Parts: sequence; structure tokens; C-alpha cells
Amino acid sequence: MKRQIITFLAIASITISAIARQPARGYRGFIDWSNSYRTTAVWGPSNRMSTFYTGFSTSHGYQLNPMFYIGAGLDYEYCSKISSNILALFAEGRADMQLGRYTPFGDIRLGYNFASGGGVYFSPSIGYRFNWGRKAGINLGLGLTLQGYSADVYEIINNPNGYVISTKIGTHHGAVAFFSFRVGIDF
Repeated sequence: MKRQIITFLAIASITISAIARQPARGYRGFIDWSNSYRTTAVWGPSNRMSTFYTGFSTSHGYQLNPMFYIGAGLDYEYCSKISSNILALFAEGRADMQLGRYTPFGDIRLGYNFASGGGVYFSPSIGYRFNWGRKAGINLGLGLTLQGYSADVYEIINNPNGYVISTKIGTHHGAVAFFSFRVGIDF
């Protein structure tokens, strides 16, 4: 019972204090703690591997009016489990809505991933902006991240002498999808 009361009071205080002012026209910047998660099948559908990437992203640009923002940024996330990373340079578009007291947002990031051989970077998300002073806000967002990659493809030939010869026959381009979560501030 005590846990339910504390949970209710926390949700009520967030809802009451969640009235955010619309962003003003001019420069606007974002700093986010970025997290991405995915589960993939490894050596068949019964074996699954989960990977968790964490890092930061930043975006800077111009608030066109109280609703629309355009900018450019950088995202870096690292996964220690498989020693892999995401390093993306992107353009961002964002819409901050004002629905009475509530301030949801939607954004789209589109750019290039320089890690893993390079490829597309696409990350749409939706979230909520909380007011934090006169010109700042706290943002919570959920979305999807597509990370492009390139990998060399080899053909393995058994030599009659017992040796194995591997020959590069091309390059494979693909993309992996991640569930993403971001927490950050805007100023």
C-alpha cells in the first residue's frame, strides 16, 4: 500500500509540474544520454543475443517558431559486450506540440553512421518535454534507430592439398534496428 501511495504521488507531482513553455525562436541546443537495445538470433532462432549500447548525442540548430526546430548533431554509443559502436552525424527535425498543459514532441534524425563500415543512420522518436526553468527543458523520448553497416563477404575454397583459401567476393550492406531511449536537456 505504501509503495502505491508513493507511486501515485510521484506521478501526480510530475503531471502537475509538467507544464512546459513552448521554445522561443532562435538558437536551441540538446544534450542527450542515448541508449539503444536489440535482440538478435545467433546460430538459429533458439539462440538469442541481446546488445545494449549507451552513449551521448548532441544537436544544435535553430527554432523556426514555437513548434518547429531544425538542426544537426552527433551521436556516439558504445556496446562493451561485442566491442561495437555507433558514430553518426545527422540532421534533425523536431516538432514540439502544445496540447493544453501537455507538451509532447516528435523528432526525426537522418544521417550517416561512420562506424561498422559506414551506412545510413535513421532515428525517429516521440516523447515528452518537461519545463525546467525559463529557457530549458528535460526531454524523455522513445524510438527506433536504424544503423547501417558494411561487411566484406568471402568465399572459402578447399584446396586439394588440404589448405583453405579465402577470397573476397564483395561487400554486403545492411541495417540493424534498435529500440532507443533518450533522456536529455534542451537549452
